[in-house]
Amino acid sequence: MIRTLIALPYELARLPFVMIDNRLAARTADDAGSRLALDHVIGFADKFAGTVLRDRGIAQRGADRLERSETLAKAAQLDEEAAARREQASKQAAAGRRQATQKRKAAQERAAKGLDEADAAEARGKREAKAKATKAANAPKAAADKKAATATATAEQRKSNVDAAAEAKRKAAQRNAKAELDDARETKKSADESRADAERLSELADAKKQDRKQD
Repeated sequence: MIRTLIALPYELARLPFVMIDNRLAARTADDAGSRLALDHVIGFADKFAGTVLRDRGIAQRGADRLERSETLAKAAQLDEEAAARREQASKQAAAGRRQATQKRKAAQERAAKGLDEADAAEARGKREAKAKATKAANAPKAAADKKAATATATAEQRKSNVDAAAEAKRKAAQRNAKAELDDARETKKSADESRADAERLSELADAKKQDRKQD
């Protein structure tokens, strides 16, 4: 009874701070920092007063409040870290998508240019071979037969060389385009993994916060 009477003035002095703390608890998360600070002050005061008054109930109440405020502070810090990770992952994913799009477009343009150049080289070779064959046909008959045979063989060889070069260039362009597309996919995959890591960290923080609230 005497201990209760001694503790009564402290409880009355403490009451306004507790009411303020309760009002902050009913507001939005914008007041979370203020509430944590006030919660810590009240907990420290309870623990100190309980020690001075030799009231284990008040001291334990202060210790519990201090532990709760520290737990909430750690949870808030984890939330901030998770939000920063999510933002960073989002930026990396956006940059990865832009880079992949640019590389894919450049690869497609180079592939189309390579095919056009190969087709042009093939057409030019055919025109040159036809012109030489026509010129050889207009020579005197005796020399024309020999020159025509030679020109035809040369034209066929040249056409074969042009076809081989055009095919090689086309294949090279396709290989380069495939390599760049694969690189773009790897970049996007890395960005997606970073975002998944950030989301897992956020889920872990939420789970820890939920566990602490349940405790």
